[in-house]
Amino acid sequence: MRPQTARIASNPPFPCFVPMKLKPIIIIASIVVIIHLLLFCFLVLPHQRKNQEPEPDAPTAKTEVTNAPAPSPAAPGPAEPSVPTSPGVATPEAQPAEMPRLPLYSPEFFTRDLRPLPQKIASKVNCRSGCVIDLDTRRLFWELSPTTPYPIASVTKMMTAYLAVKTMRESNGAITLQTPVKVSVNASHIGGRRVWLDPKETFTFDELLKCVLVHSANDAAYLLGEFCAGGSAPAFVAQMNEQAKAMGCNSMVFLNTNGLPENKGKDQNLACALELAYLSLHLLNIPEIMKWTGVKKEYLRENDEAFIKRNKGGATMLSSSNTLLGRCPGVNGMKTGYTDKAGYCVVITCERNNRRMGVVILSSPTAKERDALATALVEWAYTQK
Repeated sequence: MRPQTARIASNPPFPCFVPMKLKPIIIIASIVVIIHLLLFCFLVLPHQRKNQEPEPDAPTAKTEVTNAPAPSPAAPGPAEPSVPTSPGVATPEAQPAEMPRLPLYSPEFFTRDLRPLPQKIASKVNCRSGCVIDLDTRRLFWELSPTTPYPIASVTKMMTAYLAVKTMRESNGAITLQTPVKVSVNASHIGGRRVWLDPKETFTFDELLKCVLVHSANDAAYLLGEFCAGGSAPAFVAQMNEQAKAMGCNSMVFLNTNGLPENKGKDQNLACALELAYLSLHLLNIPEIMKWTGVKKEYLRENDEAFIKRNKGGATMLSSSNTLLGRCPGVNGMKTGYTDKAGYCVVITCERNNRRMGVVILSSPTAKERDALATALVEWAYTQK
């Protein structure tokens, strides 16, 4: 009897029911499927993740920049967004531009780098307070009672304009440069230097800024503040004082928006020279303000025939009392002022060859002496290194 040979059972690579002639086709198909899966994993999935997630360091919110002058320490708090190229033209999607931010004012904000004035200039110093500052480096070159508060008259309108533009920018488009503002009866009664506002008239927000910053119109300053505070001029004055304190300017005291004396001349708006120089740094970074502070003469609605007819055939000419405009090269602002108690005051900003200087003079006895001293101090400032 022939012995039996043991058989070792093994699992075939494919089910036994698959015909042998189909096995190569299945192998090739499997390889193709595997290749496609690998391509999907390495090419398609990373692309999908890239479209769903931001790249490293990509901003997820609006881009912001700092407007503080250089060189300077970093400003506290969040950086500020850039000013839009067309201020006053708001769209539903546009983000309102915030105001330029500087470190809070303090006695250390400006660095004392005092230099003696030449005798020729020193002999012209006839004022109660003043200072000369390199606005870019914040170096104080000259001072005279710079931290003592004095009456500032229409220099007040620097803060009026600042807060008005701040209100506009924070209104989320509710207020723009072209927003119409109807003249109130109270505004039409404001005296002194004015543009004779008529309650029958309506002006744009920008036209009022022009009247305030070019002509130093007291009635326009009153109306601008009244409008920004929802019809209450006292409420706007309270906001001016709050803004001053928020900036660290503790010597500033505002009784009104225009600088006119209150209580039969007994009370005046107050500020010190260094704090006014600090405020001028803010205004230098606000294009809605700077476009008017350097204007020497301007007409109000010179092409509006109906307006001219109502004004008895003549357009209203606005003229700046800053006589250094056009006479002292580079002067681009800022504001003059006068009352009996304040004397003749001025805040001057000047830019030459990308270098900015600031001069403040408070309580000079005459406009001529004030302007002569301011001119001499500006010229001297640019000789300092």
